[in-house]
Amino acid sequence: TLAASLRSVVRAESGGSVVSIGPELGQSVKKGDLLARVESKALGTAVTSARSGVVGAEAAREAAVAARDLAKREVERTEALVKGGAIAQRELDRARSQLQQAEAGVVQARAQVAAASSGVASSQSQLGDATVRSPIAGVVARRTVNAGDVVAPGAELYEIIDPATMRLDASVASDDLAAIAPGKSVDFEVRGYPGQRFTGSIARVAPAADPVTRQIQVLVDIPNPGGKLVAGLYAEGRVSVETRDGIVAPMAAIDSSGDQPTVLRVTNGVIERVVVALGVRDERAEVVELTNGVAPGDILILGRAQKNLTPGSRVTLAGAPQLPQGSAAPPQGSAAQPATKPVETGSGSAAGTK
Repeated sequence: TLAASLRSVVRAESGGSVVSIGPELGQSVKKGDLLARVESKALGTAVTSARSGVVGAEAAREAAVAARDLAKREVERTEALVKGGAIAQRELDRARSQLQQAEAGVVQARAQVAAASSGVASSQSQLGDATVRSPIAGVVARRTVNAGDVVAPGAELYEIIDPATMRLDASVASDDLAAIAPGKSVDFEVRGYPGQRFTGSIARVAPAADPVTRQIQVLVDIPNPGGKLVAGLYAEGRVSVETRDGIVAPMAAIDSSGDQPTVLRVTNGVIERVVVALGVRDERAEVVELTNGVAPGDILILGRAQKNLTPGSRVTLAGAPQLPQGSAAPPQGSAAQPATKPVETGSGSAAGTK
């Protein structure tokens, strides 16, 4: 199946009623764009309460500071009186004890202010979480809410994907593992685009086989200019494990019944049997490389016509005026095809599963 490498499922961080929504399905978004706004009365009340707590804590801190300053002046006055012998030492000890209590009150009041401020910040952060924004740039692949819906924390709201980062999540038989490696080219077809071929390259190979199917998972990076490919479609392709530049012919032209493979070739209107050497096979295209025995442009007999023709027979090739015509027409069911020179042949397979 095709999937986007860069994908984000956006969820609600706080519960409440959805009061507004942003882009629709299929629309493009930039990072930070508004997706939805969730209204929570409880969060608004919490912010107001937290702010009131900060005001009360600051008032208590100011009172504690004033009490401490008064206690300091009392200690200074008492020390002077003790030095002058006007009062006893125990009065100074009592004043100093009251100063210590006042200083402790200041420390406690400051801690209460810090806690109240932290509560305000937390409540404001939760209130900010009610505004949902896109974490990535991409396209809306799914939207699961509408204005007026009530959502719980963690509820899915949007799915955003980047279509430029498509990949093919596929698997190959364990028998083909030796031919699979990162960087190998993959040609594949996608349902919905009949007759069109796409190309990618293997990015990663799973280090373990599926315990049930014994197949190996591979991830194929796919260029997707213009966003033509769509996530979720099924694709089937082949991994190019070997590339050759040579002469190929249809497998139907090869006679493997004897000790050596042979073909029936038309030369100057006469059938002749030629021993050939076979190379790389492309099972999907049903062609085989011929490394010896024929040359580009040779005319080979295909299919059941091979059974009706024998070496030495003369034939007339329809649509081939450049060749000398023989005295006899080919029997019904005969066929001939020139050997061709391909660009690339491959073997192996990679089938996506849905």
